[in-house]
Amino acid sequence: MEQDSRKKRSVWTIGLLVLGLVLLIGGSAFGYFVFKANETTETTNSELTRGDKSERRDDTIDLTKNHFSVLLAGVDGGASLEEGRTDSLMVATFNKESRQVTLVSIPRDAYVDIVTEDGEFKDKINHAYAYGGIDTTIATVETLFDIPIDYYATINFDGIEDLVDAVGGVEVDVLIPISGRATGNVELEPGVQMLDGKEALAYSRMRKDDPEGDIGRAKRQQQVLEAIINEATTINSFTKLNRIMTAVGNNIRTNMSLSEASQLQPYTKSLRSFNQETLEGGDLTIGGVYYYELDQADLNDKRALLKTELGLPVTTEDSGPDPGDGFSETTTY
Repeated sequence: MEQDSRKKRSVWTIGLLVLGLVLLIGGSAFGYFVFKANETTETTNSELTRGDKSERRDDTIDLTKNHFSVLLAGVDGGASLEEGRTDSLMVATFNKESRQVTLVSIPRDAYVDIVTEDGEFKDKINHAYAYGGIDTTIATVETLFDIPIDYYATINFDGIEDLVDAVGGVEVDVLIPISGRATGNVELEPGVQMLDGKEALAYSRMRKDDPEGDIGRAKRQQQVLEAIINEATTINSFTKLNRIMTAVGNNIRTNMSLSEASQLQPYTKSLRSFNQETLEGGDLTIGGVYYYELDQADLNDKRALLKTELGLPVTTEDSGPDPGDGFSETTTY
């Protein structure tokens, strides 16, 4: 169960961030957009306790001149983005030279050093949000990868249906039939069709009846993700834009200002063709509690990848301590 759920929603984090960025970049109805975007920004913008610069940066980032990073956090805490835990975490790097967007997802149960104001201790990385909100989560991820996190975006998963409905539904080539109580009694037959928010969510979440299991579900989630992006990048209706901005405002928080987001225009094409990686590892149980033990060699590779994309030096010291160090009694499966 734990192993299955840790990857359940990571794709939604990408989709919702991309949707938010596309909306903040603008579209054909620019005048109306600026009015609505500023109105939405008052709700979505939330600064970090640390200020506007990571302690790992000498100077504040200029998006027109520097590579930069964004931490994407999918929060599952009910109606509030200030409660709950992060069910998915992903680091996105934006390389100004190649215009490449690279995303590395972190399994929610990864056993790492949680970095707080009072010190460090080992726990699941998704607990960092409960211990100290997005600030503690960012500090933890910065330590894990030894990189600065310049921006963040938190997304409330409860708003997925609103966002899909806000773009007017998504066209998807349904690959397998969907039905049953586990899908909220949604009934879908194979074939190209328009899905509303409830249907899209059911289609992307169903796993048990898919012959390919998690692999099949990942394919379906990718379909829905691409459909959301396609709809968001072809917005030409004032009414639709108003609904989308409302959905974004209700479900996303970020420290990226509207003026900064407007500087992401060169990355628009890359957002539709990004490089996606996932930290690898294995199952681990300590005292009856499930954890995900990160593979040190793979962590080193992903750390080097992110540093390279950010233009930071990669050295032999980047291997760092094994994220699993400190286990007293372990049982691996």
